[in-house]
Amino acid sequence: MKKIILASLCLASAFSFTGCVSEEDDIFSASAPVRLDEAAKTYTERLAAATGGWSMEYYPTTETASPKGNGYLMLAKFFPNLSVTVGMKNQFCSPANSYNEDTSSWEVITDNGPVLTFDTYNKCLHTFSSPEDLPSTSNNETGVGLEGDYEFVMIDVPEDGEFVMLKGKKRGTYARLTRLPENTDFEAYFDDIESFTKTVLPSTAPNVCMLTMGDSISKMSNGSTGIFTIYPYDSEALYGTGHPFLITKRGDNYYLRFRDAVAGPDETEEQEFVYDAERDLFAGVEHPEYVIEGDLPYSFFATSMSESGRTWNLTSSAEMSDDLRERYDGLSSAMSAQGARFNQLSFSYSHDSYVCTLTGRLGNAQLNYNFKFTLTPIDNGYTMHYEGPADDNSTDILESFPEMLDLLNVFNADFTVEATSSRFNMRQLRLSSASGTNFMLTIN
Repeated sequence: MKKIILASLCLASAFSFTGCVSEEDDIFSASAPVRLDEAAKTYTERLAAATGGWSMEYYPTTETASPKGNGYLMLAKFFPNLSVTVGMKNQFCSPANSYNEDTSSWEVITDNGPVLTFDTYNKCLHTFSSPEDLPSTSNNETGVGLEGDYEFVMIDVPEDGEFVMLKGKKRGTYARLTRLPENTDFEAYFDDIESFTKTVLPSTAPNVCMLTMGDSISKMSNGSTGIFTIYPYDSEALYGTGHPFLITKRGDNYYLRFRDAVAGPDETEEQEFVYDAERDLFAGVEHPEYVIEGDLPYSFFATSMSESGRTWNLTSSAEMSDDLRERYDGLSSAMSAQGARFNQLSFSYSHDSYVCTLTGRLGNAQLNYNFKFTLTPIDNGYTMHYEGPADDNSTDILESFPEMLDLLNVFNADFTVEATSSRFNMRQLRLSSASGTNFMLTIN
């Protein structure tokens, strides 16, 4: 009886094993080379199906210093006949920062997986893999160049997908293709991105940006270079780290995407941020509570003077409320009657105190009169209080021009401080009081 049971168990086991083998044969009915060829054909069709083209976020290396660490935006249109048109607009164009375009060939080949190769020379894309020396640097890069790739392992190519993920075959840096709308004009697209970038990250902006991730607030400087330096808010840029990024557009929205995700205090990561025009900030795509925005105007107003030694100017052509304009013009008329000229009023920080300076000219002589002010923080601004002349010369001038004191007393009030256009570029600030006094200051 035991022998019969044992034989039955062996027979059942044999049938079970045979069933598993049959299932494996069904899964791998085609050989690996055939499956690769089919994938290459499919990926070729998917790239060519985007008749509006693709934007390509390209990074030559994993470095964090310019120019090898920068990201370079390129636009590519893949045609079914295996030709590709690539456009770009950056420092390596000829002339520099002009729109360049070139057409060459492409193919999806099989090499331990589908690989996108730009297999004939394209003056745009192959600029980054050419071993020539870079004239924009002091180093000799002959033999290596920018060290970029022209062949890319195709990591993810979803059907009708908005994105295609690539990985440089040699350097291992990731690149992302984003499907562009039909009839995209490549040159117009670059102009659009350039105009937006100059608005939110202008090279002339005197202030830094802030990155808020949970309870962590960091400063972000050098955005106009394409590589943000990120460092703790209460620290200096010397202690920062480099973070390359690119700005692209999808639909009506602009996106800022880092090459590598940035981590919050709880190690939660965010890589891409979308611009919110209404709030004038970038919000995280995965974590909307994480934001990139300009510095706080009231904070920047004081620290730009006390820490950076900058000056805020109020000239006769500046926008100001009627009460301030009346007193400003009154002083100008009084000085003019005495043969002098009132040039401007400015706020700065000197000898451990805030100073309001009235400048003018008498013949060839420069006139400077200094008056002390205190700034006491309030919500989104300061209580400004006139303390008195900072020196004997300024004391004496008040007797000759009482209009000067009338002007100074206008600033004895609570003022909120706001950016006039965008917190990303605070070259000008507006100070406003509850009584209606307001004026615009320009940083120097």
